[in-house]
Amino acid sequence: MTVSRSLRSLPIVLPTDQLEGHAPVAFERAARSATAGDATHLGLITIASTLTRFTLAGAAPPSARRPILDALDVLERWRGGGESEHSVKRARSDAFAAAPSVEQRTVEAVAGSLGSRKQHTAIDAHADSVVLRFVGLGAYYAVSACILALDGASDPAALVAIPRQAAGALAYQQAGLGLARSQVMRARALEQAGWEAERPGAPAGHGEEALAIQLFHEFLGAYWKDHSDAQRAYFADFIHWALPARLSAN
Repeated sequence: MTVSRSLRSLPIVLPTDQLEGHAPVAFERAARSATAGDATHLGLITIASTLTRFTLAGAAPPSARRPILDALDVLERWRGGGESEHSVKRARSDAFAAAPSVEQRTVEAVAGSLGSRKQHTAIDAHADSVVLRFVGLGAYYAVSACILALDGASDPAALVAIPRQAAGALAYQQAGLGLARSQVMRARALEQAGWEAERPGAPAGHGEEALAIQLFHEFLGAYWKDHSDAQRAYFADFIHWALPARLSAN
């Protein structure tokens, strides 16, 4: 049987054309094929700015957001022709410099609420430190998503990573302020640890408190993954709605 030449010939996919799955396919393909400054690129900037503002509002307190919002304001004015690319680069530099302060102020805001709480379980001190770590990471990745949006002014492909980064930021914030603070979840981790430590055949050398901390992180990791996936799906719905039909159909 003769195989036609068209079946034998496979197109070569360049590394720059490979889709990584960080964003909905239509969004990623559009970002990788857009030329800086064209209509597709400017539309993607609008989507990216909307997503990052939403994420920042969910992951950092109002008192910490201003430097990053100012940078996004510059990006949006650039999109409308009111700022130069140099101004966007300067705004990006300012946002990067402000990132540690945003994270610190977010952690301090949450720490103030934890300090007055009575300790109820043996793992409370550790769990409270995890709360602060998670809300700090939420703020960090929210700012990181905003910086990617600013990078996207000169490099459209930089926009591809935003949905995944933003979803992770909100998942950290939700896990930190939600399940990680739950006394019920901490008590259940201790209860499960007690059962595991005493069951026949259990490995030696695992104390109940150490097991409870391990279980606490297992519960929290599953919760984070669920929320990250749900947030990515929410962003995907928004992106599909916001993209023009000519891009969504590709």
